Amino acid sequence: MDNQFDISVFNSKLSTQWLGRSVCYFKELESTNSYVKKLPKEEVDQGMICLTDNQFKGRGQYRRKWESETGKNLTFSLVFQPQAVAGFHVLTLACALALVEQLDSLMDESSCAYIKWPNDVMLKRKKVAGLLTETVFNGNQLDRLIFGMGLNINQASFSSDLADKATSIHLETGKVINREDFLCELLGRIEHKYNLWHRRQEGLVKSINRNIHGYGQWIGLKVNDQLREDSYKMLGVDESGKLLMLNQDGGIESFSYEQIRLVTD
Repeated sequence: MDNQFDISVFNSKLSTQWLGRSVCYFKELESTNSYVKKLPKEEVDQGMICLTDNQFKGRGQYRRKWESETGKNLTFSLVFQPQAVAGFHVLTLACALALVEQLDSLMDESSCAYIKWPNDVMLKRKKVAGLLTETVFNGNQLDRLIFGMGLNINQASFSSDLADKATSIHLETGKVINREDFLCELLGRIEHKYNLWHRRQEGLVKSINRNIHGYGQWIGLKVNDQLREDSYKMLGVDESGKLLMLNQDGGIESFSYEQIRLVTD
């Protein structure tokens, strides 16, 4: 097993302006997202990271359990406090894009990593990371937006039911990855993407769309768990985070991320 995550090394190498500057670390924790959701308002701030070496009740999209070997991977949550919640799924996808770009920088061949709608990151067609974004409101006011990531770094094997679906950076590169270095670089990339999202930079959405699996293709759709008979052409997300699809009649339909699942190869 790897040594536990070294916070002092992480702090010494972190080059961000604000993201990750406030850290809470636990050897084990049920769920970093759940922990941060329950913190009093005065104990959270913009850019805070909650990190654990053993997340034993991690949650994914559709309440799926996230499997992670102790001390091998990265399981963490980031706190964002934007003034409005509009377009927060674009922010989730922007964080995913930061990871995709970093993974591609490690691989011998380009475009090995991509985003699988709505919030998975795939590496060589297997899942390497799951993302989960949640919100906390104080009345009608957004108090915090919590972005959680489970990322397979050095895990060398998975349970039999996941072996053909999940992978890690180590499995795909043959290298043992320094987790502190990797997280420092990733947070730098995420901070940059957040700033683009905050300024509503048009190029960010275009970059996200180019990296979503199925973009520009005719694919199947499940809407509210009902499979549609016709195929649709994926036009990508808009600035609000809705997915735009071209139907067979030439009309454009938009869907929220909760409504829709894509049926691709």
